[in-house]
Amino acid sequence: MSLMEQCYRKYICWLCVTIVVMFVLPFAVARLSSECSGMALCLMLFFIINPIYSAILGFNCGKNIRRMWNLPLVSSIAFLAGTWLFFDIKEIWFLIYATVYLVIGLSAMGISKYVDKSKKSFPFSDTPNTAVITCTHIVDDKEPILFVSHDEDDGMWQFLCGREHSDDDAKIVSLKYVFELDHTIGLLKNLPCGYCAERESLNDKWRISQQ
Repeated sequence: MSLMEQCYRKYICWLCVTIVVMFVLPFAVARLSSECSGMALCLMLFFIINPIYSAILGFNCGKNIRRMWNLPLVSSIAFLAGTWLFFDIKEIWFLIYATVYLVIGLSAMGISKYVDKSKKSFPFSDTPNTAVITCTHIVDDKEPILFVSHDEDDGMWQFLCGREHSDDDAKIVSLKYVFELDHTIGLLKNLPCGYCAERESLNDKWRISQQ
């Protein structure tokens, strides 16, 4: 599975959970609970569940802000649509709650992005603009890096997808560019010259061997 496919699946998963929490739960509270228990459930939903979920959602979105930045907004809109539709009233407080959830989500996303960025400082001893070899499958098709070599003769790094390649598939990019594509290559920062590392998928551990 390519990195793009994994990101897409993660986005769809969070989108589905968001619809359930912010849209389906208001329906369940409004239509399926009694008047007495409904009030208690509303308070729990509006003041506990939704704020906590907004924070969790935003924090996870911050880890992939480029593709998931809009989910806190989708979450707030889903909440507003659900409450206005299922509670049969256009209470202004619902709009205020939705705004608060959006602020919580965006704030958590910003914090997550900051924390994630501080953890992912450049780990290699080589300079960030060091030229390395990669392939079009990784740069253009967003396939995962499955093979890394640190050549013994010239110290050149190669970050490849594991396929067979022709000369036309080769690309020269900076080490920082590749690191920003996949931070897990930072685990190989101390890979000696003359060694290589490979794995079966993005989630597998690197297997290091001498070339």
